[in-house]
Amino acid sequence: MGAVGLVAVLTWSGAACSVIPTGDKAIAVDNERKSNPLGDPYARVIAMPPSPSWTAEEVVTGFRAAMASVDDPRREVARKYLTDDFAGKWNPLSGVTVYKQEEYVPAQEGEKETRVTLKGTVTAMIDQDGRYWPKSTTLNEPFTLVKGAGGWRISSAPDGLMLSEADVDRAYLKVDLYFLDSAWKGLVADQVRVPIDPSSNFAKTTVERLLKGPSSLLRKAVNSAFRPGTELIDVTTDDNRVVVDLTKPVDSDRIAPMSAQLAATLSGLTNGGWGFEIRVNGELYYSDTALQIAAQEQSDFDPWMTPGEVRPYYLAGGALWQLGNDKVGRQIQVGEGEMGDTRIRPAISNQGQVAALSKDRTKVSVAPLTVGGKWQDRFTGHDLTPPSWDRYDTLWTVDRPSDHSSTVLRTGNDGKQYRVTVPDLDTVYVKALKVARDGVHVAVVVKNGTGEEEVEIGTIVGRGGDTRITDLQSVVSADGGQTIKDIAWKDGKSLYVLTGKSELLEASVTDEPKSLASNARIETITALDGSLLAGAVDDNGNRQVLSWNRGSAKWEAMVKEGGSTDFTEKGPSSPAYPLG
Repeated sequence: MGAVGLVAVLTWSGAACSVIPTGDKAIAVDNERKSNPLGDPYARVIAMPPSPSWTAEEVVTGFRAAMASVDDPRREVARKYLTDDFAGKWNPLSGVTVYKQEEYVPAQEGEKETRVTLKGTVTAMIDQDGRYWPKSTTLNEPFTLVKGAGGWRISSAPDGLMLSEADVDRAYLKVDLYFLDSAWKGLVADQVRVPIDPSSNFAKTTVERLLKGPSSLLRKAVNSAFRPGTELIDVTTDDNRVVVDLTKPVDSDRIAPMSAQLAATLSGLTNGGWGFEIRVNGELYYSDTALQIAAQEQSDFDPWMTPGEVRPYYLAGGALWQLGNDKVGRQIQVGEGEMGDTRIRPAISNQGQVAALSKDRTKVSVAPLTVGGKWQDRFTGHDLTPPSWDRYDTLWTVDRPSDHSSTVLRTGNDGKQYRVTVPDLDTVYVKALKVARDGVHVAVVVKNGTGEEEVEIGTIVGRGGDTRITDLQSVVSADGGQTIKDIAWKDGKSLYVLTGKSELLEASVTDEPKSLASNARIETITALDGSLLAGAVDDNGNRQVLSWNRGSAKWEAMVKEGGSTDFTEKGPSSPAYPLG
């Protein structure tokens, strides 16, 4: 409140209450729309126009507050803070600068013109697609003001919206949109921020954004089952179902992918407990039958959405083992024999194969997880990274001919080897590469131009000989000579990073890294949704597999060898989940 504040109350999206300023007070009035169970509470704010008596600094403060009002999507009140000429040029839709404010630095106020500078830290940018890009740069933005008959008005300011972190949390909905991979068999998450629309419910706002298609990072890598030009008429509820009314049906062979897209996208808003129904122009999808979608349709379409009971593998005594529910391992016969002491860092495919790196790092070999199969060399090179499978049964590695060059390679069951086009990696040293379970996102550990190590996440585009990795962006930097020990995908959105100090971080392209735990014994990691395992070694070289207990926030011994959890010199190491 106050001269340049916002009127605010807690309300529901599309709910029965809004706020109207009346002089120096705000009163609540009923909306015609009824409360929708798909809406979440949010702080509804009403922007206040400037006063002729305000100082230049108060006008800038009021303008910033008006930019944060979701109840004024066209920012008409915010434009009242601008001169007529600048109001015609200012484009609030060009993007969002997210900041932490520290101070105003006002210039000496003249009679007709002055400048107020906003100082602080830029923490992120939100582009026109809704992609949230974390960053950390100095904020030093000047606002030029001129004085007229109505008081101070802004004649020059940064384009787009400038919102504080609290403004963004209040004004934007964080959603995961789901699209189809290049084979139309799996789902890929596109994490975006969607502006809250007070006249709509959250589900309608989200589906409208889904129909617009993926963000620029994924546009060339994914598909959508909806026909081009399909629009949303409404999203309502009926008999414990979310009813989505579209202007066009999808093609008959796209019904299953479309159903999975919708169920996955809306499950976060419905807490997974609502089914869905699709209508077209208000009518049943078929002439006499409704198209109904199960609440967890996405899991039936793509099992990796909720993988369920998947048991990890590990090495011990030169053999490959699989961990049982009782935490006791059973030995797996691989190929013509055991893994042996010459093969390390196993990677398990989606189709019952194991790949391993030779100890001298010059070969990557593959064998079926069956008795009698043979080990076959898939890659030979100068210095190869540990292998990584993708969901298409394709194997990846990186060859490092020198400390300043890397070549990304991939091969399928046909035995053909392809060089993947990644110009950003040609002249750097790649320490590791891991493909996410969605088959589209990929993470690499590189030494940058200054010799520091960092983790980057990019997008896989194309298939076969036309495969390339694009849009690599740094998500974790190991400053001060630190190293990155290992990386492991949690799912298609989040990545675990193990630093040289054995600090464990969780990172993504849309959030700042979060610190989870530290343990000096940890050497390698693998993950699958809520499960996180680590290969550890003590000062005497004894090994064990550890599991992260989120409840107690502690690492616990995972494998029982002969009824004991003691370390042994040839004890379990290098845990690996399939596609992990």
